[in-house]
Amino acid sequence: MNILLQFVTKNNKLPIDYRRVMLSFFKRALSEIAEGKYYEKFYFIPERRNFTFAVNLPRPKFAKSEITLEKNEFRLTFSTADKTAGFVFMSAFIKQKGKSIPAPLGNSFTLKSVYQQSDAQTDSKEVLVKMLSPLCIRAHNKDGNADRYYSVADNDFQDKANEIIRSQLTESGFDKSLVSDFSIKSVSGKKTVVFHYGSYIECSLGEFVLSGDKTIINYLLQSGIGSRKSAGFGFPTLLAD
Repeated sequence: MNILLQFVTKNNKLPIDYRRVMLSFFKRALSEIAEGKYYEKFYFIPERRNFTFAVNLPRPKFAKSEITLEKNEFRLTFSTADKTAGFVFMSAFIKQKGKSIPAPLGNSFTLKSVYQQSDAQTDSKEVLVKMLSPLCIRAHNKDGNADRYYSVADNDFQDKANEIIRSQLTESGFDKSLVSDFSIKSVSGKKTVVFHYGSYIECSLGEFVLSGDKTIINYLLQSGIGSRKSAGFGFPTLLAD
């Protein structure tokens, strides 16, 4: 399910870590429906969250700690292949319409509209996508050191990306025979660094080719690609199939 949210803001300033603000909004929205049981389901139970989102900022100007927008507005697109999760979030978002949500930098934002859009679909086994939010590839470090993040600037990016995404697909229930045929390849990818929850993490933007079974490709188009998807990373848009 693909959901478009349109917001207006009190002023044109957002913190550089704006994804954190959006996650707070998600948690608030879920806590205010069904006596908070879905907040517990999505943010207390340790399971993979199969959704992603991307924030569209109007002509942003980035400074060290804040972003200045051209207009007092922004859009957020939420996407998931899990229809149940989609309906839960849709209901939660609708209940937030018209409410003023406090935000950093003396700002606040109000959800003005909620639209369900068509889901991305393909019948092809190879597609070209562009990342609307950065592709995050994270390898957990089992010896207690910090996790390692990979971008297209790393020589082993493709191998690591394929390894990690295939592992995630297997954990999500896809048959290993299908997963083994999946691959991702950078076409015009470029390194970017994102400030998120107090840390700078290395990610990738640009265009990528996804190859594999169409069921897997459609799942990735709707639920996102790579690590930290539910925190606003790895949202692809279909360019060609």
